[in-house]
Amino acid sequence: MAPKTEILFLGATGYLGAGIFTRLLNHPKASEFSITTLVRSTEKGEALKKFNPTLKYAVGSLYDKADYPVIEDLGKKADVVFSVADADYLPWTTALLKGLKARFDATGVAPILIHASGAGILLFTSDPAGNHSDLDLEDVKAVPPTALHRNVDLAAIAADEAGYVKTYLICPPLIAGLASGPLYDAGLAHRNSIQAPALMRPALDRKQAGVVGDGKGVWAAVHVDDVADTFVLLFDKIISGAPGVGHGWEGYYYLENGELSWNDIASAIGQTLVELDVAKSPEVTSFSKDEISKYFKSEFASSVVSSTCRCKGERARALGWSPKYSVADILAGLKTEVEFLWKKAQAEGKVDITPNYGVDAMLQRFASLSA
Repeated sequence: MAPKTEILFLGATGYLGAGIFTRLLNHPKASEFSITTLVRSTEKGEALKKFNPTLKYAVGSLYDKADYPVIEDLGKKADVVFSVADADYLPWTTALLKGLKARFDATGVAPILIHASGAGILLFTSDPAGNHSDLDLEDVKAVPPTALHRNVDLAAIAADEAGYVKTYLICPPLIAGLASGPLYDAGLAHRNSIQAPALMRPALDRKQAGVVGDGKGVWAAVHVDDVADTFVLLFDKIISGAPGVGHGWEGYYYLENGELSWNDIASAIGQTLVELDVAKSPEVTSFSKDEISKYFKSEFASSVVSSTCRCKGERARALGWSPKYSVADILAGLKTEVEFLWKKAQAEGKVDITPNYGVDAMLQRFASLSA
């Protein structure tokens, strides 16, 4: 009997990760996989095992140095790593790569690292509105090392160039859609996205849709299910030995299926507020200076939800990726997400305007690392 493919999954209970993780558990070749995940508690590990009794887990945190030997050890045992947990914190990535190098040294086979980065790297280029293509290697390499996510990306690419890891970097832009599936139903994973709720929560609190500035900034957009499908498509292509699957510098995969302006998002929010009888008018207004201070905990965070970030996802499409959700579908889905957050606010008796899961948390962590 052939040995099973050892898969390490990081981020199994995240907004994006839970959908990918579920797809792996239900994969046609799942019986050929041995899947291990990192969890923060035994309780969460046991809860995940209810979905697959063969699942293995280790308890630890990506942000506790005391757990880095655990992460390194997990890397030593992995043939494939799905890294869908954090795109900016380099220390745990270093521990993982150390383990993957040991795996290569022991087997002579470079492990596969499929990592969730993000199109936010393009915010730091000289022309974020330039509709960047992932097939333009010169443009991909021109992203400055100080960019969002770039510190982890460069470490992963360096490992690829050294030959002991094959690195694939998936870069979604604005991810939208209320996630669904068994892990979400069980309360193990976040359903709501990151960027659009950064406008939804303030709108629910002030009872009127709002934008930072004029709202004319434009982002490439993609549905969460289409992103999850990309991870599995790429994994399938890699393990089957399909030709043309780039890695390293040629392993940047931008994802998008159209574009949305912040005004588009806010308008959909405003209309939903009226339908929910939260607001009397769907009108979108600009946040005041005081409101920006209240709702966005840093100037950097508020600048992101007024910025422009455009890209073209040509590399994934060349592999056969065909996104199912159009921009119209994404806009329609924003209504469901606003409704979800409103029901949550009603149940809790308040609108949570300072979530620890959201754009502020990510950007503040990045800012602290860059200081």
